[in-house]
Amino acid sequence: MEWFNKLDRTKLMLGVIALLMVGIYYSRALLSIGVVLLFANAILSPNVKDNFKRFWQNKAAVALTALFFLTVFSGLFSEDTDTWLSWVKIKLPYLLLPIGIASLPPLSKRQYYRLLYWFFAVSVFACVLVGANYLMDFETATEGYGYGRGMQTPIIYVRFSLYVAFATICGAFLWWERFVLRFKWERLLMGIGTIFLFFFLHVLAYRMGLFALYNVILASLVFYIYKKRKFLVGLVILLGMFALPFLAYQTLPSFQNKINYMRWDLQQYFKGEKNQMSSDNRRLVSIETGIEVARDNGWLFGAGIGDMRSEMERIYSQKYPNMDKRILPHNQWVWVLASMGVFGLLVFAFVVFYPLVYRRNYRFWLFVCFHIILLSSFIAEETIELQIGQSFYLVFVLLGIHYLNELKIEH
Repeated sequence: MEWFNKLDRTKLMLGVIALLMVGIYYSRALLSIGVVLLFANAILSPNVKDNFKRFWQNKAAVALTALFFLTVFSGLFSEDTDTWLSWVKIKLPYLLLPIGIASLPPLSKRQYYRLLYWFFAVSVFACVLVGANYLMDFETATEGYGYGRGMQTPIIYVRFSLYVAFATICGAFLWWERFVLRFKWERLLMGIGTIFLFFFLHVLAYRMGLFALYNVILASLVFYIYKKRKFLVGLVILLGMFALPFLAYQTLPSFQNKINYMRWDLQQYFKGEKNQMSSDNRRLVSIETGIEVARDNGWLFGAGIGDMRSEMERIYSQKYPNMDKRILPHNQWVWVLASMGVFGLLVFAFVVFYPLVYRRNYRFWLFVCFHIILLSSFIAEETIELQIGQSFYLVFVLLGIHYLNELKIEH
């Protein structure tokens, strides 16, 4: 083991984090391997006591582990032990990654920015591949938007659009900060890449990513107007921002077909036709059903995470017998409420918001933007419950916490 102890573990683990960012798009195996390696580095180090001391002193990282222990606690209210244990296994990264990342030595500004740069580059690469595939079958793919389909993406399209939205913000942030690895011309490429991602999100036409991105832009404009007192300039930019979706509707066939399909889908739901197999219909029905599960099993602790699916199936069978694709609640807040009740919801809300207020991390605008994207997605997704979503969340929230934990300057 002497050769292993001589390695530059910090560089090695930053490389592992970079691989995690690739895994977010392309490989569940990379995600699992990365989590194990980061945790193993923390506990197999000759400085293991210092590692755990560093972790324990980082209260925001410690708070994130509560999402694992909350799942364990939920087993007290779950009759289906096997399903509960499978959820405990799924949530292990909430225990392992905070220890693995928080126990690393402090991140320098350059190290942190390089990781953001890498994620931005991986995202541009992923979008180029998706876009090329779309152009190869342009007519069929565009027509599919009118039936609730769209481009083929390496991961589920909603998550893909969210990650591209954050990559767009990362590109704009790094461009604003004038960050480059080596050459000045990188900044030009970064600007082009950021504009490409912004445009591509509109062609991709997946609403969750666009919704999150525009929420970040809106919040940034409001902050800019308030701080600079440039109300007229801000108003003009704000009007231009709201004009962009209308322009996209007029010029991008995929965007237009997606909006038309969404309008039809919601009309069916509000007419009471809830057995449709359309995407928005399923989401809204799943949210309704999740709330009923919480009500039927007691608001305080919910159904228990092990029994949530069976309770959802019971209500689906009673009220929506013709709905074949029965999904768990597609709203993060309702998902927690149904599985863990009001108690779990309060703990969850504290854990999600605590990294922002811890050491006044809200002063760092990129960290705020990340949370705006995350919270925007909670409306129509159980974003951070499964492997890909929780990996994205944990990697970027923990990197942000870890970088800001030792930072002494004002943002």
